[in-house]
Amino acid sequence: MKKRINSDRKKGFPGLVLFLGGFLLGNLIPNILWKMEWQQKTIASVYLLEIFVDRGISGREYLLELLRMRGSYYILCTICGCSVFGVPVAVAGTILFGAELGSLFAMSVLSFGLSGGLVWIGLLLPQYLIYVPVTLCFMSWIFELSFGIWKNRGIFPEKAGRFAGKVILGALIYMGGIFLECYVNPWVTEKILGFADLF
Repeated sequence: MKKRINSDRKKGFPGLVLFLGGFLLGNLIPNILWKMEWQQKTIASVYLLEIFVDRGISGREYLLELLRMRGSYYILCTICGCSVFGVPVAVAGTILFGAELGSLFAMSVLSFGLSGGLVWIGLLLPQYLIYVPVTLCFMSWIFELSFGIWKNRGIFPEKAGRFAGKVILGALIYMGGIFLECYVNPWVTEKILGFADLF
């Protein structure tokens, strides 16, 4: 019995499967609901993005807003990871993360055709090259710690210490993505929107 439990733990968190499933789901929903309000909202959001790029909104205020939004989510998930709530948070968070990217891709392509794919790339680069792997690792850490708490009815100090170290390292790398989103992504988006010639 003990060997079976250890074997189950070694299988780990199916983060990539959940992420890809969420991405697929995110692609399907806009296609199903395309005749409703998705089209107008997509065009409006991309138009606002173009205004954002033109005005060059960046710097300290934008950085603080990104830190508030993304940092509060990271902290909340970390707290959940130290309880039995971490397992559902990790599963749901990974699916929703994939669905967010999938729906954004679908709405961009539905609005602008193949050029919408360029818009999608412009929205994500380069920060999501950091966000995706860090988020998948982070969710697996939350899942593993929370699953251990649920199975063992408690948290062991050595596991908590390892978890804290991983979370701090992940946060530092995640911060790099936030800086890229603040200072590099507007430039990338401006260049890609100019190349796509959508406006």
